[in-house]
Amino acid sequence: MQFMVDTYILEYVESENKYYISFKDSVSNDCRIEISKRIFNEYMESMKSYIKIKNETSRYLEHSKLTEITLFNRSLKKILFVDDLIVEKTTYTLLHNAVKQIKEPHNKRVEMYFFEEMTVKEIAQKENKTERAIRYSIEQGIKEIQNKFKEIKKI
Repeated sequence: MQFMVDTYILEYVESENKYYISFKDSVSNDCRIEISKRIFNEYMESMKSYIKIKNETSRYLEHSKLTEITLFNRSLKKILFVDDLIVEKTTYTLLHNAVKQIKEPHNKRVEMYFFEEMTVKEIAQKENKTERAIRYSIEQGIKEIQNKFKEIKKI
């Protein structure tokens, strides 16, 4: 049976009825030293104590550090229900289809800006255009998408 601990391994070899500690020395040579059963058991007990303290700290101490702001922020996390997920997915699909239907090059630029999360500067560098031209193109694309959704809303 072996126990990996940080940078060394404690092991008991049943066939030999011996206990060992293995580690790499300062020049990365593998070292293996026989240790007594008492040292092995003492270490295992100390590890259990360490784990117990670590668990208590993570369970209880973390809660004492919570502020009103952190608790408030946690309470704001929105729980998504199946209906919400369906609406979100449908809206995303409609938006993606609307982007595909707008004129070139607006569609590609809007897609890079919103779906690929590229900045105006990144898009301008990629296309060797000015940032102003890219920003204008994205605005025109957004206007076209808004018009498409207005048409859908009328129906």
